[in-house]
Amino acid sequence: MNTKAFEGVKRELDDLTKQGLPLCGITVRQNHEKLFEYTRSLEQDQRVFLYSCSKPLTIAGAMRLWERGQIGLDDPVAKYLPAYAGAYLMKDGVKTPPSTEMTIRHLMTMTAGLNYELNAPPICRTIENGGTDTLSVVNAFVQSPLDFSPGDRYQYSLCHDVLAAVVQVAAGKPFGRYMHEEVFEPLGMSRTSYRWQQEEIAPQYRFDGETRRFEPIPKACAYCLTEEYESGGAGVVSTLHDLSLFVDALACGGTSASGYQLLKPQTIDLIRTEQLPHLARNPAFECPAGADYGYGLGVRTRVRMDGGQSSHPGEFGWDGAAGSFELADPASGVSIAFVTHVREWYSIRPLFHLPIRDRVFEAINAK
Repeated sequence: MNTKAFEGVKRELDDLTKQGLPLCGITVRQNHEKLFEYTRSLEQDQRVFLYSCSKPLTIAGAMRLWERGQIGLDDPVAKYLPAYAGAYLMKDGVKTPPSTEMTIRHLMTMTAGLNYELNAPPICRTIENGGTDTLSVVNAFVQSPLDFSPGDRYQYSLCHDVLAAVVQVAAGKPFGRYMHEEVFEPLGMSRTSYRWQQEEIAPQYRFDGETRRFEPIPKACAYCLTEEYESGGAGVVSTLHDLSLFVDALACGGTSASGYQLLKPQTIDLIRTEQLPHLARNPAFECPAGADYGYGLGVRTRVRMDGGQSSHPGEFGWDGAAGSFELADPASGVSIAFVTHVREWYSIRPLFHLPIRDRVFEAINAK
């Protein structure tokens, strides 16, 4: 491992720690070989809440079912979750059917008309009445009106939580067990799950933009609505090591270093193909990685190189609410897993993942 080539990456991370970032870690691999690793105040096997970095994991689990023909991308969601046949809009105070039926593709592209209102009255009522499992809570989402007809536009939302419920029904087993058997365990992600113990979790912080301080906050994830609820959008607890194994497989045609075929290369290509038409992208879609990115199936995907030649078209991944970041670049076999545990991270330095990305590819090209 030639760490000298990665001095630029280390400088970027050192700069973040000088600004007070309390903990972070990064692992860079190329074609399964670990090229660089850096941690500060974070052990490789210390667990963190991945938040929305959970979304590509859920996509991988769902696309395994798609490869087997157990689900179709254009299947109605109501085929698996009958409650979704009752999805509606409110127009002039009247419940109105949406103009388009919600499909699995809409869930994967976050164009289903859902939102991220975790405290919506139907959700709260369902939980208060004892409906704490994944299916019960997800079915409550469509007791509130949709914000728009599926397909009309992109909106960051609970779509991946609904997708998790679809996977559970299609697979015929609890979502978490399915993910453990099909994704986590075969990839060697032994510290990844939807359950945790407080003592296993790394300290979690919130950045206060007014005081410019990092404040400790409870080791909790607001998106895990109950102890039984397995959130496909934000519920995974993992480690730097485990996340790097997953992203490495994505960057290497869907196959892990041990030879496990998580997904076929053609499926990886489909996931990283932009899915949003202009209407859906404008003005709602925006990506923390910058304007060069569109949206594929549950991932950002690089569609332009206006911001420079650091990675390649089709490079893809996502990030999480506590600052973690995943990147897979199949053109070069490069993967980046970056972990931190700070809410409100985006006010620390806008787009701070981009210089990390760029320094990594400078190092790769300089090898």
